[in-house]
Amino acid sequence: MLKIGDFSKICQTSIRALRHWDAIGLLKPALIDAATGYRYYSIEQIDDVNRILAFRAMGLSLDDVIRLLHEKPAPEAVRAMLLAKRGALHQQIQEAEAMLLALEGRLRVMETMDAAPPYEVTLKASDEMALMAVRATVRDLEELVNLLEETHPYARQKDNTNLLAVFYDEGYDVESIEVEVGFPVDHRTSKPISLKHSREMIPTVLPAVPLLAATVHHGEWLTLSEAYMHLGRWIVQNGWRRARNIPSH
Repeated sequence: MLKIGDFSKICQTSIRALRHWDAIGLLKPALIDAATGYRYYSIEQIDDVNRILAFRAMGLSLDDVIRLLHEKPAPEAVRAMLLAKRGALHQQIQEAEAMLLALEGRLRVMETMDAAPPYEVTLKASDEMALMAVRATVRDLEELVNLLEETHPYARQKDNTNLLAVFYDEGYDVESIEVEVGFPVDHRTSKPISLKHSREMIPTVLPAVPLLAATVHHGEWLTLSEAYMHLGRWIVQNGWRRARNIPSH
C-alpha cells in the first residue's frame, strides 16, 4: 500500500487531482485508515491512473471516463463515444482555421491601410439577369458554406458557370443570414432543382443595377472582408455613396 503522496509521485499526478477523483467516485483509494483518515493506494491502481490520463488526453469528460472505467460499456459504445469526440475535435479545428483565415485577412487590411489598394475598382451597369436561385435564411456561416457547396455543382454543370450570392441583410451578420444563391441562365426555365431542407432553386430575375462599383477578390472567401473594406474606402474617397436597399453581391 502506498500513501497518497508516494502514489502521487509514482503516477506523476497531483494530490489535488487524486482527492478530486476520490470525491467524484472516479478513483477511490484502496484503503482509508479509520483512525487517521490517510488515503492508501495499491500498486495495481497505477494502471487505472494511466487509463484515466489517457482518456483525458483524448479530451473525454470526467463523466465519460467514469463510464469507461466503472460501467465497462460494450466496445461499440466506446467506439461511438470516441467517434463523437473525434468529430467534435475536427469541428474545433475547422473553427480555429476559419478564425485564423479571418484574422490574417484583418491583419492584411491593417497593414495596407495607408498603401494603395491592391484592387482595381470599376464602375459599370448591370443588366437584368435570369437566374436559377434559392433564397433562404441560413443559421450561420457554416450553413452558408454548406448551401454554397450544395448548389455549386449545378452551376458547374452550366458551362462551368460560377455561383452568384446576393446578401439582403441590412448590415453584416454571421447569424440568420438572408441570402440568395444561384447561377445565370440563358432564359427562364420552369423546372426547379430540389435541395436539402425542403429548399429549391427556382427561376428568378436579378434586377438591373444602373451603376455599381465592382472589384475582383482572389483568395479564400473568409478573407473577403479585405476586398469589402478597400471597395468601401474607394467609394467614399471618390465621392460616391452606397444606394439604400441595394443588396450586396
